[in-house]
Amino acid sequence: MYLVYMGESGNTGTSPKDTNQPHHVCVGLMVHEDHWNRIKAEFSQVCRHHFGRSLGEPGTPKELNASEILQGKGFFSSWPKARRLQIVDDLLNILVRRETPLIVSYVNKNEFASARDTDSGRQHWWRGPWEPIFSRFVFSLDIYMDELNMAAMPEDELSSGAPVRIKERAAIIADEAKRTDSRFMEEFLKTEMDLPTGAVLENIHFARSEDSHCTQLADMCAYFVRRHLHQPSRPNPQYTSLEQGHVLQVIYPVQL
Repeated sequence: MYLVYMGESGNTGTSPKDTNQPHHVCVGLMVHEDHWNRIKAEFSQVCRHHFGRSLGEPGTPKELNASEILQGKGFFSSWPKARRLQIVDDLLNILVRRETPLIVSYVNKNEFASARDTDSGRQHWWRGPWEPIFSRFVFSLDIYMDELNMAAMPEDELSSGAPVRIKERAAIIADEAKRTDSRFMEEFLKTEMDLPTGAVLENIHFARSEDSHCTQLADMCAYFVRRHLHQPSRPNPQYTSLEQGHVLQVIYPVQL
C-alpha cells in the first residue's frame, strides 16, 4: 500500500493576478507503508538536530513551511541563510535517499482563466484550477500504479498477456485545512471516467499538516516545483536535487 500525501503551492483561488505565482501545482508524495515509520523517525531526527527538540514542542515551530524557511520569516527570521538552506537540504535528502516517488500536475492559472470562459470550460463547471489539476493527477497516479504492479508480475505472465494483478494500491491523504475540496475529490473518484486499473482507493483521508510530516514534505516539494516552473532558467538547487535524486517521477502539465 502506498500512502499518497497531497501537497500544493500557488493556490490563489480562481485569481490569476499574482504574477509571482502564475502556476498552481499539485503533488503526490508516494510513501510506501513499509517506509512510513522510518521517514517519520528521520524527519524527527532532523528537527531535533536543528531545533534541539521535536517539532511542535516549546521553542519550535508547529510545522515547517518552505517559503518561511527560505525567506527567513516567522520563527526563522533570526536564522542565517546557510542554516536555513541546510535544514531544507536535510529534509529533502530524506526523500532523495529513498528515491521516494513524486507525481506532479500543474496548470498555468492565466490559461485556466481563459479556458474557463469558453464553451468547453463552462461545460466542466470548474470552480477553480484545483479541479482539472486533481483530475489529471489521479489519472497519472493510476497509470503509475499500473506500471508498479506490472513490474511485480512474473515475465511469463506479462508475455502471455495475462491481466495485471493489483498487488499495490494507493490511498490519497490530503490536508485537513483543504476539506473544502473534499466533495469534488470524492465525486471525481467515484463518478468520473473509469480509471485504467482501479488501484487508487476511492476514499480520501484527511490529516492536519502540522500532525503529518509527509504532508509537510509534500508541500515543500510542491513549493520548489512551482518556483522552477515560474523561473526555469534560475538556479534552483532544491528542485535539481529532487530531479537528479529520482524523486520526480511524473510531471503532468494540464492542457486546457
